[in-house]
Amino acid sequence: MRKKADLWLQAFEWFSNRYVLTAAIGLVWVTFISEIDLVYLAKSQLELNRLENQVAHYELEIEATGNQLVDLTSNPERLERFAREKYFMKRDNEDLFRIVAKEPAAKSRDTK
Repeated sequence: MRKKADLWLQAFEWFSNRYVLTAAIGLVWVTFISEIDLVYLAKSQLELNRLENQVAHYELEIEATGNQLVDLTSNPERLERFAREKYFMKRDNEDLFRIVAKEPAAKSRDTK
C-alpha cells in the first residue's frame, strides 16, 4: 500500500512542475482536442495514399491509351477492326447483326 502512495506522490511532484504540466496539456491538446488532431492526420494520410494509387492507375491507363492511339493511327487494318468492334461500324455493302444475350430475370419477392 505504501508503494502506491509513493507512486502517486511522485507523480504529483512530477506534474506540479509547470513545464511538465504545460507540455502534458499541450500534448493532450494537439493529440485529441484541436481541429488537426491525430485522427484527422491519419485519415488524411489514408486518403492521400488512396489518391496517389488512383493517380498511378490513371497514368498507366493514359499510357495504354496513347499506345493504342499510336497503333490505330499507324495501321489502317487495326483502325478498321477497332471501329467495327467498338462502334459497330460496317462497310456499305454489308449488313450488321448484333446479338445481345438476355440477362436472367430477377426473382420477385412475392414468389415463394
